[in-house]
Amino acid sequence: MENPLQPSGFDKLISDRIYARLRDILEKFEKIDLLDVTYSVVKELIINATKALTKRIVFAENGLSIDDPVQWEKGTGVFKDKLSEEHLKEYLDKGKTLNFKIKLRYVYDTTGMRIEVVNNTPIPKIDEARMREKLAKAMKYEAIADYYMDNADNLEGSGMGLAFIIIMLRNQGIDPQYLRIGNDGDSTVARIEIPFTEEYVPHREKKHMERAQQDSIEL
Repeated sequence: MENPLQPSGFDKLISDRIYARLRDILEKFEKIDLLDVTYSVVKELIINATKALTKRIVFAENGLSIDDPVQWEKGTGVFKDKLSEEHLKEYLDKGKTLNFKIKLRYVYDTTGMRIEVVNNTPIPKIDEARMREKLAKAMKYEAIADYYMDNADNLEGSGMGLAFIIIMLRNQGIDPQYLRIGNDGDSTVARIEIPFTEEYVPHREKKHMERAQQDSIEL
């Protein structure tokens, strides 16, 4: 099965590899019906991680501190002017020269799957606060069209992406609370959990998948 959801701005080999791996895991546990939603969510999380690293590159290139509120405003303006999904692969390659990396990790067993998109830089406090606001707002909506109509005057790409993920999960019958984004030491971890059975134990309960299989790729 070829990837019918090839996104702009992605390296085709990378996206096809991700799609194929998810397909193999879900086929193994007879959950192939979850392939499109799982891939779409993972794609959005990778795009968000790439944008976060792109923002770090823009700040570094302009000699700006991402933790200073005044410089954050200035740098974010420059970042928005430069940002385009068509150039995500270019920034991903550029980030590697600065030791900025993104890793995709799969952990799974018969009860469910956990997928983590990890980039090796933390979320700045200002960005984290705004992200929490967007997540809380998106949780109130059942349809992406309603979110768009209510927020058309103050819409940013990252806000749309998070809303898209949450609404898509809810429409698939997956609790949006299984989506978590936050700092883990010096890295940012975006985690989505896909239960296969009622026996699935969430990662946050710390009794999860003791005998799980896992593998990862660096993007």
